[in-house]
Amino acid sequence: MTLLAAEGVAMAGGRYPKGLWMGPVGMLMQVFGFGALIAGLVALCGGLLSADGGPPTCDGGVMRPGDLCRIVVNGRADLVGYEEMVRRQETGLRDGLIIGGTGLGGGAALLLGGRRLFRRSAP
Repeated sequence: MTLLAAEGVAMAGGRYPKGLWMGPVGMLMQVFGFGALIAGLVALCGGLLSADGGPPTCDGGVMRPGDLCRIVVNGRADLVGYEEMVRRQETGLRDGLIIGGTGLGGGAALLLGGRRLFRRSAP
């Protein structure tokens, strides 16, 4: 019995032809890369817009040192002070920048890598 092999195809081994998977994987990478870019932009804009640099607010009113605000997180009500609200504003900006930057960088890498794979799969 003789085995025939041409361009990475081992007939008896059941392997796929070389480069056959590159097209679909490249296309998926481009789709997910585009999604990651959009999510990164939304997170970045949300972080930048949520931190206006002003004093914290509670129910539309400006808080002052010593004030308490009732907030509900995951169905649990809490009283939060002025200092905690200032800290939440600052971390919101930082988190938005980190998540948005990571999403933009990862999305760009997926788009470029997927484009390269998709082009290599073309005959």
